[in-house]
Amino acid sequence: MPNTTFRSPGLIAYFQSKRAGLDAQLAAHVVDFIAATETTLDCAIYDLRHPEILTALAQLAHRPHVRLRIAYDASGERNGAEGDPKPAGSALALSQAGLAGLATGVHEQGRHLMHDKFLVRDGRDVWVGSANLTVGGLELQDNNCLEITSPALAATYTATFEELTSPRHERAHEAVRRHSAHSGSLIAPPTAVDVGGARITPYFAPAAGEGIEDALVAALRHARRIRILAFLIGDPGIMEALQPYADDRAFDIRGVYDPHGMQDVTRAGRGGGREAHAGRTGKGAYSGQGDARFWFLHDPRFVAAPSHGFAPGREQDFMHNKVIIVDDRLVFTGSYNFSENAEANDETMLAIESPALAATYTAYFDTLAAAYAHPGAREPVAAFATASAVAGGAQGAIGGAAQGDDLIARLRQQHAEEDRAPARAAGRRAARAASREKSSLDGVITLVVALMVLTALALIAFAALTLSGTLSVTVLPFHF
Repeated sequence: MPNTTFRSPGLIAYFQSKRAGLDAQLAAHVVDFIAATETTLDCAIYDLRHPEILTALAQLAHRPHVRLRIAYDASGERNGAEGDPKPAGSALALSQAGLAGLATGVHEQGRHLMHDKFLVRDGRDVWVGSANLTVGGLELQDNNCLEITSPALAATYTATFEELTSPRHERAHEAVRRHSAHSGSLIAPPTAVDVGGARITPYFAPAAGEGIEDALVAALRHARRIRILAFLIGDPGIMEALQPYADDRAFDIRGVYDPHGMQDVTRAGRGGGREAHAGRTGKGAYSGQGDARFWFLHDPRFVAAPSHGFAPGREQDFMHNKVIIVDDRLVFTGSYNFSENAEANDETMLAIESPALAATYTAYFDTLAAAYAHPGAREPVAAFATASAVAGGAQGAIGGAAQGDDLIARLRQQHAEEDRAPARAAGRRAARAASREKSSLDGVITLVVALMVLTALALIAFAALTLSGTLSVTVLPFHF
């Protein structure tokens, strides 16, 4: 089995993918992280519903001399639109676990998300990554998480948590968003920390403004080798930084993406809001259909994960990573999707300089890419045309869009078939059992009929012999 864990002094990375056969036991590691708390634990989690995690938090809440604080996204159910979909339920789950009094709902109104996924323990240890604390996030999806021991990094995350849960957060969040939309980052550049041979730079949105995108774009434009694991890619600046590699077939770039996340991107682009937002930020708008910046969805160097689309009634199995690996030495990872919306959400991203860690992330990428490269998984799913169709004019674009729609229909049909397979198997088992019961009953009926026929023949023979006088019958008297 491929390696699911990387360890160096002060740093552990976990790699999860049920589809690719990687089981990092994320839920057990989170429970252990919580149980090891001595004095304080702060949890900022977009979606928090995993029963084992809730139980561990409830047990911690009853321990003396321990302070537990929780922040969660209170925006309710979401279905795409350039952000991770999620069902409603965190507030109810926290309440049922007896944790409502320790939890703060963030962003109850508006379109922005408290999309962070981090825990800070005892002012020393940080758990951070792409996984929500749900059954889907910790067990079914493709996700990566980091456990880092660094008082300096923990202090930065603690300050971020306290700002999140401040009564002034909503007003401050909107002020930062307005400011950064016009003038970039509102705060000083982030401070890097050294942990176990890795240099880690933490970023936080929305305070970073364009700072996260700027760091990503700079790395991409000067890269010699790129690997991408992305739920979605929708930020125009990031797509424009990738675009020069579209026609450079010799450039070493490969990617894995979630087709349903990308479908949400193009749906948002077709809605018209993208153009309005671009006008405010100065970025180039995209229309969704036929935009050449989506070249990677039709390039054999990229593959689509065979995930299912969002459904409120079940746990999700997204390709949920948000990872870019540059030149085998630099890893970007965290909660930050590569979208324009992410700049205005509460998010975190780490830039980690470590060849050893980058090699492990690359091995993780290779495992997922190989697992998804079979014909049923590698077809890019998108409702728009290829770049060549755009160059060929509107007729080509329409043809490409129709082809993309056919791919989406085929993938949905495949998922529906997978979902119906257990029911069909149960039906076949029931039919076989009924057939066996019917066969047994038919056998009994045949035996009874044969016995009746033999009995009738015996009676007829007896009567014939009696009438011909060849058989005498003596009747013995009964005595009462």
